[in-house]
Amino acid sequence: MILGIGVDIIHLPRIYSLITRNFPRQFKRFVTRILDSDEIKEFYSIFPINNEGDNMIIDNYNHPVVQYLAVRWSIKEAAYKALYPNYKATWKDLSVKKFEEKPHLFIHKNVELKNIITHSSVSHDGEYVIAQVLIECV
Repeated sequence: MILGIGVDIIHLPRIYSLITRNFPRQFKRFVTRILDSDEIKEFYSIFPINNEGDNMIIDNYNHPVVQYLAVRWSIKEAAYKALYPNYKATWKDLSVKKFEEKPHLFIHKNVELKNIITHSSVSHDGEYVIAQVLIECV
């Protein structure tokens, strides 16, 4: 049985603007707000950034950091829409891992939802990232 379907589209310049305003303070706040602890570790292993952030230059919305964060934002927003109103997920309740170059959504720390399967798909086109999530009860 399908529990829900969610779709989200994000304009990359919006994410770019959010993370580059008051850099690096706003950047760090954004990363810790939308990523769970495992995602944060993965993020900093892929994109090593020192405490001051002066070794990171994010010069446009096509930067891999912007893409990485936008994909996770979009998948998590789509998942929230698929779960609502049965469950009101937070950013930390959801995590995205890549397997075989495809993003997989995981819902954790949640006793209420058992025996569920998540399906997610992401597409990039120019200045946009779009994600779709389907959540199925088995």
